[in-house]
Amino acid sequence: MGKGQNMGPLGNAGSDKFLDRRECLTKSALISATLLAFNPFHLASAETYAPNETAPDILWQVNRAEDPRNLRGVELGHVPQLKAPDTVKAGEPFEVGIIVGKNLHEMVPVHYIDWIDLYAGEIFLYKIILTPNFTQPISTVTLTLKTSTTLKAIEHCNVHGLWEGTKRITVT
Repeated sequence: MGKGQNMGPLGNAGSDKFLDRRECLTKSALISATLLAFNPFHLASAETYAPNETAPDILWQVNRAEDPRNLRGVELGHVPQLKAPDTVKAGEPFEVGIIVGKNLHEMVPVHYIDWIDLYAGEIFLYKIILTPNFTQPISTVTLTLKTSTTLKAIEHCNVHGLWEGTKRITVT
């Protein structure tokens, strides 16, 4: 191969259709720098978007109902509802139903529930991943407990962030 000739995709000399490695990396760096320079979001620090005490931001925290017996506003469609017996026998299986929202949350491409996690206290038990247009934010899981605990469901809405619902289970 003569000096200055590029190798083609199959090792053929003389092909100018492909960039050499150095030229490709240089052009990629220039494109990245240009995109970064014209992206207004890289200029703001994370502190700009962090919540403050006077204006809480629901996207930066796990949200809980102010009064779980009287849901209002955005809580109606987001607080996970746990359906389970108040009392169970140690080691015996029982079902826990999880429904996102007192009013079932919509599942459309612009507003949906990504996933639901279930915990017993701080112990992770179960995860369900959901898909808009195909699934609903409703799930049932069978558990067995040896000691009393608080079940905690945490769900993620793509628009309104994280939401938590709880239910105390007494084991006899």
